[in-house]
Amino acid sequence: MILFKKGFGLWQAIMIILIISGLMIVVLKYSRIAAEHTSDTYIREQLELYLNSTVEMALLAISEHNRSIGCLSSYTPPNVNVRSIRYSANVDITRYYLLTGSQDALDCGVLTYPIQTEETHGMVRLEIEANATVDGNVSSRILRRTLQRP
Repeated sequence: MILFKKGFGLWQAIMIILIISGLMIVVLKYSRIAAEHTSDTYIREQLELYLNSTVEMALLAISEHNRSIGCLSSYTPPNVNVRSIRYSANVDITRYYLLTGSQDALDCGVLTYPIQTEETHGMVRLEIEANATVDGNVSSRILRRTLQRP
């Protein structure tokens, strides 16, 4: 007489282990993707804050620049290193909107765009490129064009 035991066979146990390990691989993969997304979002937010402060620093540099020797055409703010992330930027001042016939318009030369209204006298157009570099690789980059009054 042959007695049958109830329970799992060896093949059934191996299949259950493979299914569970496959599910764990999927869970770990999505966890890694979520962690990378959180890290990238943090770097991007910090880069936007750095870019905003770069605009303010460029406006301050324009305001304190002596225009009698010509207008400022570019500005490079100091780099910031935080937790092995390097934030850097470059500001190109592409145009000064200056009142026609003013001394500032004569001093700025080719960067001057003559205007007729005093309300917009002194405005500048800036092109800013900000980069966040992690371990020597550019992780995030923002390009912004803005019209500002120093």
